[in-house]
Amino acid sequence: MSRLRRLGLALLAGLALLLVFAPQAGAHAVVVSSDPVDGSRLAKSPAAVTVRFDESVGIEVGYLRVVDSSGRRVDTGSATHPNGDGSAITVSLKAGLGDGSYLASFRVTSADSHPVAGTVRWVVGNGPLSAVSGPSGSAPVNGAVSSTLAVSHWLSFAGVGLVGGSWLIFVLWPSGRTRRPIRRLVWTGWTAAVLGALGEFALQGPYAAGSGFGAILHTDLIDATLHANTGDLLSVRLVLIGILGALLTALFGNLRRWPNWVPEASAIVGVGVVITFAASGHSESANPRWLAVLVDALHLTAMIVWLGGLAVLLVAALTRSPESDGDPDTDELSAGLPVFSRVAMACVATLAITGTIQAWREIGTVDAITSTRYGQLVTLKVVLFCGLVVLGYFARRALQNPVPGRTSLHRLRRTLLTEVSVGALVLAATGVLISQPPGKVALAADRGKPRSTTVAVTSSASAVVGVSPGVHGQVQVTVQLSSGLHPTSVSATASLPAKDLGPIPVSLTAAGPNSYTGSGVLLPTAGVWQITITVQTSQFDSTIAVADLRIY
Repeated sequence: MSRLRRLGLALLAGLALLLVFAPQAGAHAVVVSSDPVDGSRLAKSPAAVTVRFDESVGIEVGYLRVVDSSGRRVDTGSATHPNGDGSAITVSLKAGLGDGSYLASFRVTSADSHPVAGTVRWVVGNGPLSAVSGPSGSAPVNGAVSSTLAVSHWLSFAGVGLVGGSWLIFVLWPSGRTRRPIRRLVWTGWTAAVLGALGEFALQGPYAAGSGFGAILHTDLIDATLHANTGDLLSVRLVLIGILGALLTALFGNLRRWPNWVPEASAIVGVGVVITFAASGHSESANPRWLAVLVDALHLTAMIVWLGGLAVLLVAALTRSPESDGDPDTDELSAGLPVFSRVAMACVATLAITGTIQAWREIGTVDAITSTRYGQLVTLKVVLFCGLVVLGYFARRALQNPVPGRTSLHRLRRTLLTEVSVGALVLAATGVLISQPPGKVALAADRGKPRSTTVAVTSSASAVVGVSPGVHGQVQVTVQLSSGLHPTSVSATASLPAKDLGPIPVSLTAAGPNSYTGSGVLLPTAGVWQITITVQTSQFDSTIAVADLRIY
């Protein structure tokens, strides 16, 4: 088996492992409020339901639907952005709705193209509250579509990297443009970039809608993608890649036939392609966005120059035998290796600086590094990047200590093979990373989940005490007593002993059989809160139970 084939199999195996262990993507936009408030109890039915997010969201392939306790739709018309506010969605309700429990469910697309879903519950009158959880911030997606989209991301990155590696041919190794393996490598990269962009465009609609592959040709999803920022950038990228293909044809041909500005034009078009990557994804929701786009563009450019150049060097080394040492072409490339080494060092520094900025911008807190999949993937990228730096160090030492009778290029074969393999895994990790919610968002979503615990009230009865959301601020407290209790009244207080806060009275109202809720309870800070419930079973008998709940 040839080295190139072994390399390809190793890369495919690494990519497969990343995709197998990649979880389904979570939401990136976060619900900040709703009207009605989730879990609220109202005297009369509202005229509309409104959900607000921390960033702009799209509703082209989403919905906001409201049903009553029997599952009957009670909304009218389609969801819209109220007063043109892209960070909110609203839908009107039917007039004359009576007492009962209502549930609003929504699915939208966040600014960085990922789906967001959740629910809002409320009660009109004295009926029981729906048991369905409130806004979760996560949306189900088709697993096969999500994995294939990650492969498309990888193809796009790898393809653009291979095409970008052609800078080495036109700057340090002009005679390399006549080598068939080198030309095949560049055109393979160009084809991969086209296929990757087409795959991203085709799959974005089904991914956002939670549909399968059968929805790829649905015109409504295609139209929604075309009208989204992600679709616009992908369309621009395909056009620029097409122009770049024409320019590469010229550069690989007879340069005397073409104006001397063709190389510069190729570089400018290449910068445009890079910007289409940098301006999409997580940078769409960053503030200030221009800084995020600049950092991402510098990061991607450094990757292209370094890893793309390494791929060109690898193919040159594997397709030239040691007996070819002394050929003018090989000597020309070997003479340019010290220059490439200095360029690689500049790229390493750029990647380290911009990568640190990106990671902190998206992770935000130390806790998110190990507790979120985004932080774990970033850690994996850092480990792989450090491995590349070590390999580059040994390659640089090899260049500084020449061996008589052998060119530097052939002595670097093994190192180059390893570097390109590790670099491809870095790109695969990046492709999966794009589909993950930023660490700080994932951590906030996890901490915002409702907290509950079961405590003993008597020797034969218990109570489930819950707080939603699980972050400090205004929360809803719920108490569900087991069927063995027959209370005449239930009251509660909240205290934070570690900071000498409380007891804060919790006003509980009946929400069903042995079920009680208290809305708008203010827990002003994070910590382990004690929810003390007092269950009165007669005029003279009562029992007390204390539930400890960690609130972030």
